[in-house]
Amino acid sequence: MLNLRRYSWLLLFTVGFGLAFYAYHNLVTIPGLDPADPDQGWAWLTTDPEVIEYIKWWFRTLGFWVLAVAIMVIIVSSTGYRKGERWAWYTLAYLPVHIFIHILLWPWLAPVLVIILLIVIAGLLLPFRIFFPRLEVDEGADDQTL
Repeated sequence: MLNLRRYSWLLLFTVGFGLAFYAYHNLVTIPGLDPADPDQGWAWLTTDPEVIEYIKWWFRTLGFWVLAVAIMVIIVSSTGYRKGERWAWYTLAYLPVHIFIHILLWPWLAPVLVIILLIVIAGLLLPFRIFFPRLEVDEGADDQTL
């Protein structure tokens, strides 16, 4: 169980890489689609070049935001979280809230996001005692200061 706790940072690190892949998809792959291709382009939605550029801009913007979160998760999980520093746990405790908000905003992505949410929660709770060890109280002392 101790090894599982010690290497649980890899769960969050893997989530960070998954987010980075999703960011790449939004930054490069989707905006790079050929507008004239009826199967994989934008012709099924619109043929107006201004609308197509607007849609591509939104995908790139989403990609940059996701990339920022991915970089944060990768760096924090591989540095402070891996070392057991409490600030890193608090920083990554933001992720379940972030993912839950996205589940509420985009319910059609809920099956994938719930799996990611469970992985993040496991990555946060498995090493909980590493970050927050139990405080022992001396029962014989009059003032039981922690």
